[in-house]
Amino acid sequence: MRRLNEQAGKMDEGADARRNGFGRLAPVAFAENLLVENSPDAESTLQDLMEPIRPFVMGQAQNTTSIIQLGDTNHANASVNGASNLSSISQTGSNNRAVQSIEGSNSALLLVQGGTNNNVLQASQGNGNFQLVGVSGNDNNVAYLQKGNGLAGALDVTNASNSTVLAIQTPQSDRYLMPTGLRGLQNAVVVIVPGRMYVIPKK
Repeated sequence: MRRLNEQAGKMDEGADARRNGFGRLAPVAFAENLLVENSPDAESTLQDLMEPIRPFVMGQAQNTTSIIQLGDTNHANASVNGASNLSSISQTGSNNRAVQSIEGSNSALLLVQGGTNNNVLQASQGNGNFQLVGVSGNDNNVAYLQKGNGLAGALDVTNASNSTVLAIQTPQSDRYLMPTGLRGLQNAVVVIVPGRMYVIPKK
């Protein structure tokens, strides 16, 4: 878990360093929907992030669920149906909620969450899938849904406030999904569907 937290921190730093057109166009988001780009380094970065959980992806481990919670009124729920899957939830802060669901085999869902009053839903249906989600700040709602096989993605929604992120990944999406610009969201809705990523300001 410590190594995964360190990797999540590196993902945060890398997102700042690689931020592309989304970061430059962010002020315009209050006027219109914007198409957001996937990170050009998504595949290589995600391969590195997946390294610690290779035994699960390769079908060499038993189903494992890990939940760590600190703070007040945290909630967590993990449901695993299949073989060689990893469900990991790490939460700090107060009034946070998290739900993870895996249906399939050789998949891993990882969540590192802090802040106040954040809510995360992760679900994977298929085999060989991977998710890493980082959330911090306050009053955010994040949902990451995968349906298909061999899908991998990371959502960095840290230092965000009053924002909603919905990501749906299927075989019609990029196999490796790591959207840039989610870090530090303020009063925004981000919708990620196969082939499209939009940012919509909250009124």
